[in-house]
Amino acid sequence: MPSPQIVCSASLTAMALSNPASGTALSVASTPDADLSSALGMLAMQDPSIPTPGKCHIDRCAVETLIQVAESLEYKGLCSLARASKRYTEAAQDVLYRFVDLRPGGEDWEDWEDSDNESTFDQPTKSALAVFLWTIKQKPHLAPKVQDLWFLPRSISVEYPQLMYSGVSPVALLSRPRSDVVEVDEKKLACDLLARLTELRSLTITALDDYTCKTELEHPGRPVHEINKDINKDINKDIFGRLPVPIHKLVELPCFSKLTSICLSHGHLDWAVVTLPTLHTLCIGIKAKLLRPSNAARAPNITSLTLEMEPGAPNNDFVGAIFFLHHLPNIHTLTFGSYLRDVGHPKFPQSTVDHLGCSAFGNTGCFSPEAVQMLLIYGRSVEKLTFTYTDPVHFADTSTTRLDVRESEQLRRIQIAECGLVDSHDFQRLEGSSPSQLLPRRIRTLVITHPRSPGPDDGDRKSKLTSWLGELTKTDFPDLERVEVVCSVGYGDGVGFKQRLEQSAEVRFLETIGVAVVVRKE
Repeated sequence: MPSPQIVCSASLTAMALSNPASGTALSVASTPDADLSSALGMLAMQDPSIPTPGKCHIDRCAVETLIQVAESLEYKGLCSLARASKRYTEAAQDVLYRFVDLRPGGEDWEDWEDSDNESTFDQPTKSALAVFLWTIKQKPHLAPKVQDLWFLPRSISVEYPQLMYSGVSPVALLSRPRSDVVEVDEKKLACDLLARLTELRSLTITALDDYTCKTELEHPGRPVHEINKDINKDINKDIFGRLPVPIHKLVELPCFSKLTSICLSHGHLDWAVVTLPTLHTLCIGIKAKLLRPSNAARAPNITSLTLEMEPGAPNNDFVGAIFFLHHLPNIHTLTFGSYLRDVGHPKFPQSTVDHLGCSAFGNTGCFSPEAVQMLLIYGRSVEKLTFTYTDPVHFADTSTTRLDVRESEQLRRIQIAECGLVDSHDFQRLEGSSPSQLLPRRIRTLVITHPRSPGPDDGDRKSKLTSWLGELTKTDFPDLERVEVVCSVGYGDGVGFKQRLEQSAEVRFLETIGVAVVVRKE
């Protein structure tokens, strides 16, 4: 005899399978041994949204859910997902086309350099920009998906369309006449491309190599073989002025109506673009400049500025940055980005200039403390100061100059590498490196990156970082609310470092005075 619990379960199942809307019920015998699979199968007959056992129901997921899955995949995985089915294609393409990198490289100059015939340079060449434009012309629904574009239109004729990318077999290509390939100025194609990107948010203008950047952005319109004759001559022409559309017409394109960020490695940026109402972020290489219409010109819309530089560049390269900071009165976030020539930078190309063979960083990266302090004098609105470095960081062993920003009372958040404030490269505590001698009194958040825990040969010696954290007091910093320690590969990722730091007396002291301490990995 079945137990009361089983009889009750069977009755509930029979009730669940009824159809109140029609007043009828499914003619299914609800027996005590009815399993879950059969129950779900019967429910699915009533409500198609209920999963059926043994079948894949991922196609019923919302597109937003599939997009979250796609965002966790690498490029190859995304491409595979896009080919899986029409349902997956929509989600994969949303992620694949969100960021588009069309930067040209230096391979196009190699054939010219190997040839004595100057007309070689005038021959049409392959173009990633042309290929991408052809793609979104064929599939217009892809254009609105592009939010971040990296490119640099060149002053050359390129092949359009690219027949080798159009699905035509190589054998068919050999038999096609040359007239099937149209030669078009790449800058004209760039204008056509920008006109189609209605949802663009970020625009990066640079190439993969420094030589292409100099040719196109610092010396526009000059033949390649003449550039080296006068490489330092400054051509006062903005990057958008190179395009065959007047700047006042260019900024009326839909792609500029939602643009929030521009990154530029070389050349000049026109003030009409800088003052776009939606634009609030500039990332400028130390070789780039802003064209100001007058000394009274101001761009109050810009709230975040990033300056990128490589080791060894002379301090006079900062002069331009100091001048245009004066014209950006509302900069709240100022970032100093340092990168190594032998590693490169994800946005900016490697330089061809060897700055006296310098490859080591100082305590503030490529930026001298004096230059940083000078920039802060002009940037009185800056509240967040950030130093970023190429990973791994190579700090100079002999660099002992501290970054003293006590006078920058407007600063509320500082992010810097550990040895930028704590000690020298070899863990030796330097004179005058206490927090009260370096940091502004009203600071609220301090972020320490690249923390260096004692190595295997350091014995029981405590981390200099731990002892230094204990010197952060409410007496010296009454507004201090948060301290973050960010560990990365090779820095603070040793076994037990995070746990030892979190359990240290210094951290417990900070927590008792109301300062939150977060140790995290990136």
